[in-house]
Amino acid sequence: MAYSTKYGKPNMTNLPSDLGISIFKQIMDTPKPDYSKMQEEATRLEREMIKVREAEDAKGNIAE
Repeated sequence: MAYSTKYGKPNMTNLPSDLGISIFKQIMDTPKPDYSKMQEEATRLEREMIKVREAEDAKGNIAE
């Protein structure tokens, strides 16, 4: 695989110091995402799927 020197990977050390500091402050001040709502929804849907599967199994409609 040939490597091109025309385009380089961005390097934080080439930025002006005030810009680099502001980028790091932005990253550090960003709150962590809250996945609790998504996890609750996934758990609820999983329980619902299990109920449907059990109801189908009780009727004799076993999926193959």
